Amino acid sequence: MPRPIRASIDLDALRHNYLLARQRAGSARALAVVKANAYGHGIGRAIQALGGVADGFALLDLDEARALREAGITKPIVLLEGFFEPADLSDVQALGLTPAIHSEAQLVMLERAALAGPVDVLVKINTGMNRLGFTADTFAPALARLRAVPAVRGITLMTHADDEVGVAGQLATFRRISAGLDYPVSLANSAALLRFPEAAGQVVRPGIMLYGGSPMPDLQSAEAIGLRPVMTLSSE
Repeated sequence: MPRPIRASIDLDALRHNYLLARQRAGSARALAVVKANAYGHGIGRAIQALGGVADGFALLDLDEARALREAGITKPIVLLEGFFEPADLSDVQALGLTPAIHSEAQLVMLERAALAGPVDVLVKINTGMNRLGFTADTFAPALARLRAVPAVRGITLMTHADDEVGVAGQLATFRRISAGLDYPVSLANSAALLRFPEAAGQVVRPGIMLYGGSPMPDLQSAEAIGLRPVMTLSSE
């Protein structure tokens, strides 16, 4: 017989957690992060729960983005790591996706692409996490090049504001690099959204909190935040 183990998914809890995130976001739009098959919960289930309430979605994989469009999702979809090869760009444009631009290689691909229509992009700034993004020295030239690409329509400035001590340094770096620019900004993931509301910007990106996990369990439990577990494992 099969092993007597069951993973139960509570879609009402997922919807509850998203609505809590959106409440914390204030006037900002909240993109539901459904990367990695909705953190292993099943992207189809996540869309079933959130398709009618989410302001948009964010993920990594182009095939998952295509699946959302084929499922009838018309809301914004952000590719958090952008595209990886020139052939991806035609799909990005045709599916109406918004890629993050964080590298010289992506800039070159976008400059050389002959796209059939416009694309919106997010430009990622490295403010200290040192994972992805343009630095203080490379951001201004990168932005100028993006603005010169005829196919680029809307631009949003993006960083990853997430620090256990505080995001003040990251926000200061972001503001210094983007001084004088009038673009919407996307700064906060789950941890920043919950702990540092000043980091909300115009677009927030809640991820782990949607699935009932506290992004800072040593400081505040998921229960104390008001989150409900989406996945429950049970056995005999």
